[in-house]
Amino acid sequence: MSDKINKKAIISVADKNGIVELCRELDRLGFEMIATGGTHKLLEDNGIKAVKISDYTGGSESERVKTLSQRIAREILETGEIGLVICNLYPFFDQQGKSIDEMIEFVDIGGVTLIRAGAKNFKKVGVVYDPNQYADIVRALKEDKFNEEYRLNLVRMAFDYIAWYDTIIASYFAGEFSDRIFISNAAKLFIPMRYGENPHQKAAFFLNPIQQGGFKIHGGKQISYNNLLDAEVAISAASEFKDDIAGAIIKHQTPCGVALGSNQAEAFERAYTADSVSAFGGIVGLNRSVEPATAELIIKYFFEVIIAPGFDDRAIEILQAKKNLRLVEIAPDLLEGTNQRSVFGGILVQDKDTGRPGDWQYVTKRAPTDDETQALKFAWKVVKWTKSNSIVFAVKGRTVGIGAGQTSRVGAVEIAAQTAANQGNIVMASDAFFPFRDGIDTAAKAGVKAVIQPGGSKRDQESIDACNEHDIAMVFTGMRHFRH
Repeated sequence: MSDKINKKAIISVADKNGIVELCRELDRLGFEMIATGGTHKLLEDNGIKAVKISDYTGGSESERVKTLSQRIAREILETGEIGLVICNLYPFFDQQGKSIDEMIEFVDIGGVTLIRAGAKNFKKVGVVYDPNQYADIVRALKEDKFNEEYRLNLVRMAFDYIAWYDTIIASYFAGEFSDRIFISNAAKLFIPMRYGENPHQKAAFFLNPIQQGGFKIHGGKQISYNNLLDAEVAISAASEFKDDIAGAIIKHQTPCGVALGSNQAEAFERAYTADSVSAFGGIVGLNRSVEPATAELIIKYFFEVIIAPGFDDRAIEILQAKKNLRLVEIAPDLLEGTNQRSVFGGILVQDKDTGRPGDWQYVTKRAPTDDETQALKFAWKVVKWTKSNSIVFAVKGRTVGIGAGQTSRVGAVEIAAQTAANQGNIVMASDAFFPFRDGIDTAAKAGVKAVIQPGGSKRDQESIDACNEHDIAMVFTGMRHFRH
């Protein structure tokens, strides 16, 4: 393997952190340096000798074409006369609230070309894009370890960098995913993790830099992979009730309890008492900024994460009394977009489930009462956030029993009924139709008075007849809410 590179470097950096220190070391190591305008001025101002790129190429240095030179390309790609490329790109990923004409000017062309060229000719050239690499680059050069194997590792990182950069640009200009032929995720390492779902699995949280400012953690121990999975469901379930004050407590990606309240403290307490046993160690989601009165209630119990669109300063002080409790502040726009899941090494993509049923179809002799109707609307919003097959038992503004993730729908009814024992005026929501009447018969024994379900089974009439026999009101929505 070749261990040596030519001691000529081209330097073009938007992020100038650490570049003066790096170039001072390169100067001591005998490198000739070629630099673009802003970088060249910075180096000269700090007493570091460098050739301005327009003087080196004999061309004009307009902003758009300054590094697009045949001489530069040849000396990187063919001869390796330029042995070191130090380049990072216009910060397209940092821009907010700009017009499309303004964003166009942040699309880097020459920088991507430099990095790609240096990476392609790694047998003769080293390519560096991140200020965090600088110290190790200097060490490797001084210790004669900047060899082909070392440069190949730089190539792996460089190609990741430019692929990520191009993906951010593609995402900005993209239309609906259903109109796209290619799709990728413009995520960048955001939160390293000790492990994944289990201790033997490696994991990390990657997030588009444009979105990273919308995810803040106010203390607590390091957030985990499973915490994040549950936290998304917790805030999503609570946020389902945009016109009400709501709280949700989640474990294993399904609700233990969801409730509304006249104030936030009441909403939380009602969600907790819906199933206080299962709530232990859960994730709390609230759809309003966390208030001190709510925080005082929360710290009485053991939870892993509190997630909300904001936190009152006093609420943070109260909650931070529990040193391990993670407090996550989330911007509402992070709940928008699409659902993406990895399968077979590919990506499944779909719209998020924001569907709302149209007119309900009243299919039984008895229509639901006004109170039952309110409870049914509530239960229908909750059931979409439970794992299918799923059943939700509820009263007005509060769940009283949830059976989720079952292979049998009647089994889900039985589980929900166990928690809902001794409750009155119960309604039931099912995320999909009942294939047999046994689910209705079991619900009737548990005291269910009204049912909401999509309908659509060949045996719908059996379920309707069962409801009529038990004096249960039932409505069809024509829409199911599977969540796998």
